[in-house]
Amino acid sequence: MTTAKQLLILGAGFGGLASATLLRKSLPQEECQITVIDKNPHFMMGIVNLWMLSGSRRLEDSQVALSKLDDKGISFLNDEITGIYPSENSITTRTNQNKLKYDYLIVALGAELAPKLIDGFEDNGSCFNVYDAHQVPNLREKILSLKSGRIVICIADIPYKCPPAPYEISLLINDILIKNGTRNSIDLNVYAPAPIALPVAGPNISQSVVKLLNDNDVKFHPLHKLKKVLDKNTVEFENGSKTNFDLLIVIPPHQVPRVIKNSDLLGDGDQRWIKVDKFTLRTKYKNVFAIGDVMEIRLDNGITIPKAGIFAEGQAKVVSQHIIDEIRNNNNSNNSKKPHSSKFDGKGYCFMEVGNKKAGYIDADLYNEGGPTVRLDPPSAEFYEKKLDFEKSRINEWLMRQ
Repeated sequence: MTTAKQLLILGAGFGGLASATLLRKSLPQEECQITVIDKNPHFMMGIVNLWMLSGSRRLEDSQVALSKLDDKGISFLNDEITGIYPSENSITTRTNQNKLKYDYLIVALGAELAPKLIDGFEDNGSCFNVYDAHQVPNLREKILSLKSGRIVICIADIPYKCPPAPYEISLLINDILIKNGTRNSIDLNVYAPAPIALPVAGPNISQSVVKLLNDNDVKFHPLHKLKKVLDKNTVEFENGSKTNFDLLIVIPPHQVPRVIKNSDLLGDGDQRWIKVDKFTLRTKYKNVFAIGDVMEIRLDNGITIPKAGIFAEGQAKVVSQHIIDEIRNNNNSNNSKKPHSSKFDGKGYCFMEVGNKKAGYIDADLYNEGGPTVRLDPPSAEFYEKKLDFEKSRINEWLMRQ
């Protein structure tokens, strides 16, 4: 009798949940025991932050219990991962005294937010980390209470999750201020460290984004990398310039989780993210894969695959198929092994919300032979509805019992 393979999935975000769902659909429990481990007891998509900002969603209505995975034949362990030992095929968690062994490991821990890296940011009551869902309701109230002044949105560093998000945030705030009757007395600005708005999308799409901002009286300031927050509501940039604000909204620096830093999954030197094969998502260790925001795939033009859920989901499909093929090949008594054919294609898309229940659509083919191609379709109510369905359909597939 074949012993069931032990599969550990670290992280219950897009990549982790998509992997667990696909694997369980194809492999019964007697062939593969699947365990998902995450320190958070709930799942919520980052796009919900935008809806909380606009006032159409509440935090308490948007979180889905990860314990629902148990109903789908997938074990969920609500714990913090404290050690990853790929040379021993094991991990440790905070509450488990013994090492957990695995036959396959999928690392999908995402990127951690690091607002503490911004000097002076956390000491100022007029500063908000818009990627922290718990801060968004207070941010909305602050925006509504502001009668005049200057709102500054800063992208602290690159890369960060969901490249269009800062521009979506600025346009949603624009919409909030118009409805609040205060738009004409409030100056709205976006500061970015890069020379163009969306480096991964290229100059043409970036120009379209900046035009959209300008059309809504949102000022875009490229080549402004945030250095620190000074007293009296002033920020300083690395180029030496300073600007005042009445409300500062920051997309904070992102970094690899500490447990990854302390593992052997990172190479020597200044490597910031896990390196993987661009097609198979395999790490340098046997049967260890890394997907989503925790890893890095650098393209020939120097740009990296964006940290966005749709790419993590696409990578999860590839990794899951590789694991399914290997387990089935190993369990195949006639030894007629099938070669791996699944490859990550570098394709993805996202919706760029602009306010007034409209959204644009960005479609990307980053592995295109002639060089990455990106298309931006203009905002419409139809794309906004598709963005709503994007969340609903995945939660139904990943966490609701079929």
